[in-house]
Amino acid sequence: MDCSETRQHLSDLNRGRLAPDTTAEVRAHVAECATCAAALQTETRIRSMIQTQAPRYSAPPALKTRVQALFAQAAIPTETIADDGAPSTGWSGRQSRWRVSLPGYPWIVGSLAGAVVIVLVVWSGWHWLVGDPVSLLAGRAVAEHTEYVKDTMTRSPADPSTEIRQVQSQVDFPLGPVFPGDSQVQMIAGKVEWLRGRRTAMFIYRNSSGHYTTLFLMPESGIVIPDEGRLPIETFKPYHTETQGRQLLLWKQQNLACLLVSDLNQAGIASMFLKVRERK
Repeated sequence: MDCSETRQHLSDLNRGRLAPDTTAEVRAHVAECATCAAALQTETRIRSMIQTQAPRYSAPPALKTRVQALFAQAAIPTETIADDGAPSTGWSGRQSRWRVSLPGYPWIVGSLAGAVVIVLVVWSGWHWLVGDPVSLLAGRAVAEHTEYVKDTMTRSPADPSTEIRQVQSQVDFPLGPVFPGDSQVQMIAGKVEWLRGRRTAMFIYRNSSGHYTTLFLMPESGIVIPDEGRLPIETFKPYHTETQGRQLLLWKQQNLACLLVSDLNQAGIASMFLKVRERK
């Protein structure tokens, strides 16, 4: 296998999409060719950047439908001209033209295609989010909550003072009093993550019935809470919504934006809100 053939397979090699015999041939060539080895490293680096740095959004059903329609249209065979000048249909001719447009760099086509898809989703998602200022925050928070519930299902309750102290040492804003748990609700873990482009303190709680709630605390600057959708809870009116089967409450307190995400019902999260609010 020569360099030209090898570089056409690097993207698929990096994704585990090659047949075993082709994989063996590509790896054998890369092991002996410094230029192709460098190309594979670059392909790996680009893929890693896309996976770790590209923002992720929970797309609404309407957006998913539009993107699926675009892919369906793109998959319709159309007559093209292949490299040898003969008419061709389907994807083969288009791929050939892509490679002609990027002489010497056919290995990068897969990464560019992935980046184009990400840009399309992000661009479409941005226009959708303009009309709903908390959707990005809520979607990301639900995703984080879901992941941490999986991670902590078998974990024993933590020492609240230790968790709060460790989290406070990792953020550059004061947390103030944090609800440590009580006889009905126990703090399972404290973590620090990036949410909405900023460091966010997170505390995961589990109640006696096995329901989980995550409290997110972050600086309130730049966070806009809609006037509509408020849920009266005693004398308070936090913003309330339901996303992906999770209840969310968002409010501001002591220069912090506070967000609760829970698999409790509405009455349950209202009770949790009062516990957190009283402690805050």
